Amino acid sequence: NTYHTFEEANIAIFQYIEGWYNRKRLHSSINYMTPDQCELLARSAA
Repeated sequence: NTYHTFEEANIAIFQYIEGWYNRKRLHSSINYMTPDQCELLARSAA
């Protein structure tokens, strides 16, 4: 895709993550946590 502005790209990325990406699937690369769990852990450690 070609985006004319940063805002267009930002919206497209957000829509992909929220609409299509499975945020509940366990990932072996992050110790079998969901992306949401990993993000929460990273935020609490910061």
